[in-house]
Amino acid sequence: MSCLIKEKRTMKKFVVIGLGNFGMNISRVLMENNCEVLGIDTEKNTVQKARDITTHAVLGDAADRSVLESLSIADYDGAVVSIGQEMGPSILIALYLKEIGVGRIIVRAISEDHEKILQMLGVTDIIFPERDTAIKIGMTLSMKNALDYLPLTKEYSILDVTPPKHFIGRTLKDLQISSRYRCQVIGIKYNASPEYSQKQGETVTNIAPAADDIIPAHSVMIVLGKITDIRKLEQET
Repeated sequence: MSCLIKEKRTMKKFVVIGLGNFGMNISRVLMENNCEVLGIDTEKNTVQKARDITTHAVLGDAADRSVLESLSIADYDGAVVSIGQEMGPSILIALYLKEIGVGRIIVRAISEDHEKILQMLGVTDIIFPERDTAIKIGMTLSMKNALDYLPLTKEYSILDVTPPKHFIGRTLKDLQISSRYRCQVIGIKYNASPEYSQKQGETVTNIAPAADDIIPAHSVMIVLGKITDIRKLEQET
């Protein structure tokens, strides 16, 4: 006896409203990660360009509620609102998406007032791409040995840190980083030796290293902790 099992939908579906540089890049990354993407923009030429990097691209004004309702997007996994420099249309679109029932709404804000209004509407995913990039670059540049920066909360972050010289050749257990600096080394990146890799200079990442793992020369530590604590660690010599 055989039975048919209905296959569950695994491909995520997103609508991207506003296909400028940010919207185009979001669409491209979603498509590269096997998501279905519906793009919407008011410019005909932009919509035509977007057809190569979206599942569907539609010409229309999403600030017109009837346009959104006609696209049956209530069951989509999320919507990204990335339109120009006008708050009004962005706020209206966010409101309509909430009322239609889209589960997750990500809105690109252009000012703090814009952010406050979106928060009042119940939008929790609010981004400032330019500001966030500036903060990331500024934080990385301002720290002595930091190579990359990923904020988690206002206090906590993950940073790629060049190990101080006296760390090299010693184990994590010997260094007692957790107790001395109140940080966690969650990974170590280093160049693989020829016996482990066919590619010269290939980078290997040891995720969740053990206490007996050694910090090799020319490596990078991936460190999780409070920014103030990580600063103390990366300022070591």
